[in-house]
Amino acid sequence: MFEALRAIGYDLNSAVADVVDNSITEKVAAANVDVTFAFRSGKIVCRIKDDGCGMSEKELEEAMRLGVQTEYRPDDLGKFGMGMKAASLSHCNELTVISKKSRSAICGYRWDMSHVRNKGWELIQLEPGEIQKLLAKEKVQFDKPGTLVLWDDLYWINNEFRSYTNDKLGQNYFFRMQNELELHLRMVYHRFLDGSLGKAGSVNIMLNGEKLKPWDPFCRQEEETREIELKKEDAQLKIPGYRTAVKIKAYILPTQESFSSEEAWKEGKGLLSWNDGQGYYIYRANRLIRFGGWQGTKAKDEHDKLARISIDIDPTMDELFRITVNKARVQFPELLFQHLKLVVNPQVIKKAKSVYKKSDEHFVVNNVIRRNGAEMSRVTKELLSNHGIRTKSMNGKHPEDKQETAVQVKNPGGSWSPNKIKEFLKYGGEEDFEIVSDKLDKDQLWKIVCNEGEKIKVIINASHPFYTNVYKSAATKAATSAIDALIFSLAYAELYNRNDKNQQLFDTFKAVSSQALERLTKEKIF
Repeated sequence: MFEALRAIGYDLNSAVADVVDNSITEKVAAANVDVTFAFRSGKIVCRIKDDGCGMSEKELEEAMRLGVQTEYRPDDLGKFGMGMKAASLSHCNELTVISKKSRSAICGYRWDMSHVRNKGWELIQLEPGEIQKLLAKEKVQFDKPGTLVLWDDLYWINNEFRSYTNDKLGQNYFFRMQNELELHLRMVYHRFLDGSLGKAGSVNIMLNGEKLKPWDPFCRQEEETREIELKKEDAQLKIPGYRTAVKIKAYILPTQESFSSEEAWKEGKGLLSWNDGQGYYIYRANRLIRFGGWQGTKAKDEHDKLARISIDIDPTMDELFRITVNKARVQFPELLFQHLKLVVNPQVIKKAKSVYKKSDEHFVVNNVIRRNGAEMSRVTKELLSNHGIRTKSMNGKHPEDKQETAVQVKNPGGSWSPNKIKEFLKYGGEEDFEIVSDKLDKDQLWKIVCNEGEKIKVIINASHPFYTNVYKSAATKAATSAIDALIFSLAYAELYNRNDKNQQLFDTFKAVSSQALERLTKEKIF
């Protein structure tokens, strides 16, 4: 049963957040939560401490059970009575919880997976002397109520850490993991961190000694962010059988050029890319549980990436939305699905496209290569044929919609899938080959999109400062043919060599070269 619970699907971010949920729920009412990752004897451990109401010995024993028998308040962040155990044990082999309630003695219990395997289904109760020895080792005092959760033997994380033979790479992994967790907590609990819920609903969260600042998915601190005024019947959807309406708010974020600074724009994308961050941000009891994507109501589109929509659901609707234990999956009821698809999305997308389009020059580059499309197409086809490169469509999840089908590239080194057919058709299907300009993520200088039958297009990143400096400068107009030819050759080298095994190498190469070129441009070296 433990092995099954450990396989529910918690990543590190969601696992830590599930434990923090227990600290900031109204029943516990912690004002401060301290999350710490540290090294003990060369191994990574995790500690989560709060100053909430704490638990008596009987309450803690019950809390350590799987499927605890308890009543949840409507605004409790927990739900099934096993989130803390399942989340913790999905990452550690030893879970210890020590707690103190006002007017109660300090108490502690432990689940030890090696003990369970050898001795059976037994929860270990810690003796008072053992608790004091452990607290002294952790340098933690319990003169007031609170709870301390200890994760030891973090088998998954420590295996990943040990896989790096170089100490510096191992440290980079540790800090990258910590940075991702920091942004996740800032995002998930931003309403609790920013004071918008009032004093009773506010909390301070520390990560390795640093106080976390809220991260607002809708960038409302930016002057150019716009909230779309939805009609009341569009913004509050009543579902039969439920007293509380689903609340919907829509925002259009600024374009990159309209952000207050480059740093603010980078911060605004959050954990995801700008393209992946578009769509719905779903809240339950003011806690963000799902973010990014359109839940199947529409396809992701580059031109819609400035649209973000908040959806607040009441905890009484958990069963209706089929929220999973780890809060990683939410399924919209059909009434909401159709309401978003037919009523809300069209209003939001229309305005998002309008804002995007205003900032989007029509990237028409008039040079020899782009005018001579027929000859470039002929040369490209010959190259593809001579080097045995083939492109074909794969069986997608939506066979009835061919545009959703992915394209597979086969080359002498293997195969890989660069895009779906719709991404190729976005640039028009008339030409088998083209070099075109469009806005891409800043870590890309170019992108290849393909269609079946050896049809390719190379997209040059028009949002890169290098592009603005060269392609839009009259003084360097004659150089754009040479730049097109160079980027085409790099893109073709990727097409010829890339496969499923070396994709990360190519992504790193493109990102690092993009950063170097950005630096040269900003420093005005050319």
